[in-house]
Amino acid sequence: MNVKLGKRKIIKGAVVLIFAFIVLNVWGYLSSVGYIMWDVRKGKQRQMRLLCETDFQELLDACRRLSDRVAAGDLKPQQYNVRVKPHPESSRFPKAILDLEPTYIIINTYGEVMIELHGGFLHYGVTTYPKDYKKPAGVEYGDKMLIDGLWYYDEAYKGDPEYQKIIEDLLQKRDKQ
Repeated sequence: MNVKLGKRKIIKGAVVLIFAFIVLNVWGYLSSVGYIMWDVRKGKQRQMRLLCETDFQELLDACRRLSDRVAAGDLKPQQYNVRVKPHPESSRFPKAILDLEPTYIIINTYGEVMIELHGGFLHYGVTTYPKDYKKPAGVEYGDKMLIDGLWYYDEAYKGDPEYQKIIEDLLQKRDKQ
C-alpha cells in the first residue's frame, strides 16, 4: 500500500513540475512578444519625434559638440549606451540628443556621431559628420540627407520604395508644422 502511495506522490509531483514548466515557458514567450511589440511601438514614436519634431540644426550642433570633445581628448571615441545600462558619461550629452531617447551613441575618431534610435531587428537613427569631413571612397553617408552633415539611416529604407514614401511623408508633415 505504501509503495502505491509513494508512486502517486511522485507522479503528482512530476505532473505539477511539467505543468509549471509549461506555464512558465508560455508566460516567458508571451512577455517577450509583448516587450518586442512595446519596443517597436516606442521605437516608432522615437522615429516620429526625430523626423517630425526635432530641430535638425540643433541636433547637428549638439553632435558636433560631442565630436569636438573627442578631438579635445575630453571624451573617448567609443559606443555610449544610453537606455540600457547607460554609460555614466552619456547623461552629460546634450539635451537635443538625449531627447531622442537613443539606444546608444557611437562617436569615432574622425568626428562622426551615430545615434541609434532602435537596434535589434530594426536599425534606424542618424549619423552626423563634421563640417570639413571628407567621405572615404566607397563609404555611404546614409539613406536620406536631412540637412548638410546630418543623415538618416534605416535598414527598412534600402530598396523599398513604399517605405521611402512613408519617410518622405513624415518629413513633409514636419515641413508643414
